[in-house]
Amino acid sequence: MGNNIEKLPLKKRGISGIGTGLLYASLMAGLDYFTDQPFSLLKFLFNAFFFGLVMSYAFRYKITKKKDL
Repeated sequence: MGNNIEKLPLKKRGISGIGTGLLYASLMAGLDYFTDQPFSLLKFLFNAFFFGLVMSYAFRYKITKKKDL
């Protein structure tokens, strides 16, 4: 038994990075809203870009178990 490691295509990594970045930035904007801080577009874009970039780098491989017959 072992693991099968495959590198994900750049398009799939980009789409998941954008999705996770926007989700994280939205949650941070919601937190700012509930703590009575003003909305900042620059902060929103910064959070979305860098969190998405880190997540697309961190999850660049697809790891599955090898099937033994």
